[in-house]
Amino acid sequence: MKKQPGIADYLTAIAKALKGARVRWYVFGAQAVVAAGAVRVTADIDITTEDVPVGLLRRVLEKAGFVLRSDIDGVEALIEHHRILPLAHAATGMQLDVVRAGPGPEEGMLERVVHRRVGKASIPFVSTNDLLVLKTLAGREKDLEDIRALVRSARAEIDVAVVRERLDEIAALIDDSALRPLFDEQLKRARRG
Repeated sequence: MKKQPGIADYLTAIAKALKGARVRWYVFGAQAVVAAGAVRVTADIDITTEDVPVGLLRRVLEKAGFVLRSDIDGVEALIEHHRILPLAHAATGMQLDVVRAGPGPEEGMLERVVHRRVGKASIPFVSTNDLLVLKTLAGREKDLEDIRALVRSARAEIDVAVVRERLDEIAALIDDSALRPLFDEQLKRARRG
């Protein structure tokens, strides 16, 4: 019986395919939370790539076994307007969401990736400070739980002043003064619990 691939296998295949095409990228989302040391259960992979044509990403990632998902209504609008390419591994169904970086903060995040060993491969992950920014922006309860878990488990990687500065920059761009207070509340809750 053939062994099911693990996350390390998928990430290694993605890394090989994107490296071959010279596309910069990083892992974010739940897999990045786990890689930073927090306990989290997830069944998908989220990555951000530099802004390259969707056709190139589809061709390259197909070499890693990932094809366009057919179970999403309006998939073309999702790709075009939201810059998200929803894929699934053809053999196993493992979902991979590819976000094409837009101008601004995501481009900076590409410059600040942290390489982590996953299996035998060196995989680029969003920095923990940037991950905290992304989780604060998402603001769902699951993301807020991730912030608290990261604060408890990845303290050595976290520079609170940097996170606040980046949140303030984004808050000014999107006119949302609630970002820093939301993050600060999670810090307090993590330190209490």
